[in-house]
Amino acid sequence: MKIDPALSPEQVAALSREILLCQRLLRKLWADDSRREVFARRRSCYRILYAIPLGVPVPIDWAPAPHPQTSR
Repeated sequence: MKIDPALSPEQVAALSREILLCQRLLRKLWADDSRREVFARRRSCYRILYAIPLGVPVPIDWAPAPHPQTSR
């Protein structure tokens, strides 16, 4: 998949930082509600970054980081 050419380099950098933040949060959060919210935010960032319409299934591994209780 290619990054949306309509985005500026600053926007691409900001979205990449947000995705990394979401991934770090998913490794630390325990509450399922909080994990769902962060997961949805990460998914939205991917959709914006790659210009994916909402109705299109995405061929990306959307699996979140393992839950803190089960990762060890």
